[in-house]
Amino acid sequence: MGPSGEPATVIVSSVSDVASRTLARAMIESQGFLSTGVNLAGRPVYQKGSLLLASFEGAIVSPPDLDALFNPTSYIFLSRHSAESGVASLTAHTTGNFSGEARFGGAPSELGRSDPSLLKNYLISLARRKERIGGYEVTLEATHHGPTSLQKPVLFVELGSSERYWKDAAAAAVICEALVESLTERVFWEKAGIAFGGTHYPDRLTRMVVEGDIAVSFIAPKHALEHVDERMVGQMIQRTAAPVRYALLDWKGMGAHKEKILSLAAQFGLEVIRV
Repeated sequence: MGPSGEPATVIVSSVSDVASRTLARAMIESQGFLSTGVNLAGRPVYQKGSLLLASFEGAIVSPPDLDALFNPTSYIFLSRHSAESGVASLTAHTTGNFSGEARFGGAPSELGRSDPSLLKNYLISLARRKERIGGYEVTLEATHHGPTSLQKPVLFVELGSSERYWKDAAAAAVICEALVESLTERVFWEKAGIAFGGTHYPDRLTRMVVEGDIAVSFIAPKHALEHVDERMVGQMIQRTAAPVRYALLDWKGMGAHKEKILSLAAQFGLEVIRV
């Protein structure tokens, strides 16, 4: 809990993740997080207002049972972003596994929970600072990896895409500034949607989220559409912490699954918007 019983947002860092350590250090040094004097699993918990910063050892995608320790409004995970391209990227995404595989945490065919306003507010705050992080791309990622079992919305905030960038303290400071702003000057966006199709890095959807009035929760890219069925769309809607009224379709990136997704959107009464 935060001061005077105010519900907290818990920012989560892994000391086993280089970029996560860089981001956590920036939170403390540039955003004024102070020690609470409380240790969890032998590691200090820091606080700024209603924001808590906690850390653990191990893979960031497979955290301990945080719900047994906290009852927050949401969890923000500070993480590295990895890509073979090595392109300098600042990414954000929701969590979940569309397929029956769960190679990177979470349960098979299970989504985490998502707050679309949380994601949209962070991307807007980060994009506003893009001139200060020259050379980095700012982008959404499709929903992927764990954790999926936490009972509150989860957002991954990532610095990447290679070791060269994981230690970039200047970029980390900008990320933390944008994140804290988005959490303390929170805006609720009434229009919420779930997205289908396109690549893992959906450029057009990123622009829509940053520039438009619709927030997005879960994003099922083209390569995951074969796993999307009635049950999965039901999860996408039920695990979004806002009424979902829109299906955002990358019309040219649907492949052979266009009619199936259109049928599912109609079944759930979603208004289709072509991205």
